[in-house]
Amino acid sequence: MVNYLSICYNENIMANTLLIYGSLTGNTEGVAHKIQEMSQARGKEIEVKNALDADLADLTGPYSSFIFASSTWDDGLPQADFADFIERVSASKPNLSGKKVAILGLGDSNYVHFCGATETIEQLFIGEMAGQKIIENLRIDGYPEMEENQTALKNWVDKLVELID
Repeated sequence: MVNYLSICYNENIMANTLLIYGSLTGNTEGVAHKIQEMSQARGKEIEVKNALDADLADLTGPYSSFIFASSTWDDGLPQADFADFIERVSASKPNLSGKKVAILGLGDSNYVHFCGATETIEQLFIGEMAGQKIIENLRIDGYPEMEENQTALKNWVDKLVELID
């Protein structure tokens, strides 16, 4: 006999953390899903959403933690889809006080504004919207598949899962 209550409960489990990413080449998207997979293996559910599909309702909804991820382009700017997301939500300036925030960026240290998008994201979601920074920003230099980047990602996620709900 199947336990109906446990089936309903498991189907209705909702992630308390939302990871919003902007990705042009697919690297940031890949890292976002890797974070989701690594977190799930450690017992934490994370919902992953493309910045194209994210809006103000995501920030004002039931999530208690956010992870914002973007690559850096041009002179330290967030990836275009993430920049559009910022534009859509920044005018409303939702209050994120009491919400936990983690930020990661992908970039190339050969450029002057290495992972500059993380600074823009931090200024908005932590500085202006009062989100609670819970961990140092992760900055991935070069390709995410590189061993040192995989190690840095693993170490960051190990710390992160202890800090999110």
